[in-house]
Amino acid sequence: MAETIVPLTDEDGRLHEVLADRARQLAQTDTTEELSRDVLDVVTFQAGGERFGVDLQFVREVQPLIRDLWALVPCTPGFIVGAVNIRGRIYAMMNIAVYLGISAADPGENAHTLLVRDQSRGRGEVMEFCLLSDDIPVLESIPLGEVQSPSASISARAQKYIKGVTRDLLMILDLEKLFADPGIIINEDTSEAGSG
Repeated sequence: MAETIVPLTDEDGRLHEVLADRARQLAQTDTTEELSRDVLDVVTFQAGGERFGVDLQFVREVQPLIRDLWALVPCTPGFIVGAVNIRGRIYAMMNIAVYLGISAADPGENAHTLLVRDQSRGRGEVMEFCLLSDDIPVLESIPLGEVQSPSASISARAQKYIKGVTRDLLMILDLEKLFADPGIIINEDTSEAGSG
């Protein structure tokens, strides 16, 4: 089965147009075809030399990382790259590779951010932050049959946050587990991440 690959960038304002087209196409798909298709729509990106994918339902926005709109934040854990301004709101920017114990470089000129959001935290709480991508993220449809359990070659820490791995070594992140992890919360009193 051929997978759909769409580069995601909002530099020309087409991101919302692409996603709206995709939503219209999916709405017109026959229900039986959709059930037999069994695919996972993910936004894929690179970090620390590895490929990651996140479920499209959690991705709110993809933007190029513009130097004037982000800054380092002192006294934060190594996995926090800094803070980024997106449409007048400030978000923490996380390097998932560093959080999972994979070495990573500083953001380059092709770096992008993925604004991810979880509204299922109860009591109306919403958690939002940005994931750093080393390049332009891509929208892909992954057949569920191609997603395998994480192998033993992935560290135990990484396995905790990986739903599965494809044949081409794309690691599908379990964002629900990441959102629920107290280790990503920075304690404002001590400027240290929670244990986790």
